[in-house]
Amino acid sequence: MARLIPLVLIALAVWFWLRARKKTATYMASYEAPSRGTDGGGERREPPAA
Repeated sequence: MARLIPLVLIALAVWFWLRARKKTATYMASYEAPSRGTDGGGERREPPAA
């Protein structure tokens, strides 16, 4: 039983780390996606000079 507790803690740490990596990758992909499209979104552009 004493050996089981550290293994459970390590498994939880790895699970949370992988979950955070997945969420970060999803966030970055959603942040970068509009700048690649042709819908004009994503990047901020200067307004045309009048």
